[in-house]
Amino acid sequence: MVNTLNGPGPTSREEKFSQLERILGSRAFQGAEILKSFLRFVVGKSIDGQENELKEYTIATEVFGRKSDYDTRTDSLVRVQAARLRSKLEEYYRAEGKSDPIRIQLPKGHYVPLFTQTKLNGEVSKRASENDSSVSTQVPKRPRRGIGIFRRRADRYLLATLIGLNLLLGFMVFWYHSLANRIGRIRPDSSLSAIFSQEISPLWGEFVDSGIPVLIAYSNPAFQGNAVDGMKYWMPMELSPPNLRPPSVSRMTEPNSITDVYTGVGEVIAVNLLGNLFFKAGTPFRVERSLLLTWEDLKTQNIVFLGGPAENLLLRRLPQEQDFVHRSDPNKGGPPKVHVVNRKPLGNEQSTYEAILEGASQSMVTRDYALISMLKGIEPKRRLLILAGITTFGTQACAEYISKPESIKELIKHLNLSTDPTRPRLPDSYQVLLEVKIEGSIPVRTSYVTHHVLN
Repeated sequence: MVNTLNGPGPTSREEKFSQLERILGSRAFQGAEILKSFLRFVVGKSIDGQENELKEYTIATEVFGRKSDYDTRTDSLVRVQAARLRSKLEEYYRAEGKSDPIRIQLPKGHYVPLFTQTKLNGEVSKRASENDSSVSTQVPKRPRRGIGIFRRRADRYLLATLIGLNLLLGFMVFWYHSLANRIGRIRPDSSLSAIFSQEISPLWGEFVDSGIPVLIAYSNPAFQGNAVDGMKYWMPMELSPPNLRPPSVSRMTEPNSITDVYTGVGEVIAVNLLGNLFFKAGTPFRVERSLLLTWEDLKTQNIVFLGGPAENLLLRRLPQEQDFVHRSDPNKGGPPKVHVVNRKPLGNEQSTYEAILEGASQSMVTRDYALISMLKGIEPKRRLLILAGITTFGTQACAEYISKPESIKELIKHLNLSTDPTRPRLPDSYQVLLEVKIEGSIPVRTSYVTHHVLN
């Protein structure tokens, strides 16, 4: 058991730096590179006497690489990462660092670290008795009886009043939090966010720990024609030229009208599911329609795509080869049939997986297949995740599967490469095939089928 001294912190630079390196090399901070950079920056500035530079804007631009137009009012990145850093420090001092001589803290609402010394209770008592001999040699004078009685009664009344006020305040806080939770006006607790992030980290770690907002790109296909006279894909998959570049509305010079205002109902629900996931994890994110994205976005962002290459033209020319791909075949008297092709079947796997429709309308689908494709980004530090069903309902089920803690745990078990179940390790790139049962346009059951590890 330790006692934290509230007096001056350690004065030695070497002691402070030594404690910093001890924390950075701990198991608690293993893999949390962005939090290491954050802690190293604020501690270094503090030790060098540059605490006036520890502002939210400075941290955003120098630690997280934000541009000079960073606005603290609209981007909460630094505040979110500061909450995660506090939770990590608490985790470290609860276990590995409980006997450390120096404690480094980041007080709430501030970015200037606090250094305190910790001593064993016995040492503190011994030092106190050595430095203040009057404690054991001087006997305090007894107050006069009348004054003593008055003070004791006043103390009792004051204590009773304080207890009553604390009970009232506690009830009011409990009532407010209950009400706020019901109406959705309270942000998740930072410690709960840290626990949730740790649970999903094997799967989502490179997205939630990157220090930059996750980009959710929902499918936004371009059609020729309009809803009155009929529409068809502006560029079907089988007609994609080998040098296809990501389009933009300004480059569409087709003689017929181009419509680009539609997306699937499953993709809309999927945006909500992923938004809730990142919110609970304390991770900033933004939403963009895929038709507006460019190769530059793939280089600089961690992106979650909703929908396959039929809806997202940018996905048709990815450099990384995939084992499972969407293919489109002509269909006499109807629209082309899209199915999932297994290019490298293993064991008893099928070579083709098709959705089952009980009519011409996509809303009459009863079974679908969806792909979770975790791919490398254009740049080494960036990741690309594609969630795509054959139909829009498969995409919705895919997003739900990868957002629920219980199915995330199931998926981690299937993908785990580590022999230690307490410290799972997933492949760098992989694809997971899911089967989705649908009733009344609602995905009712999603189950794992197989997965491939990609080179």
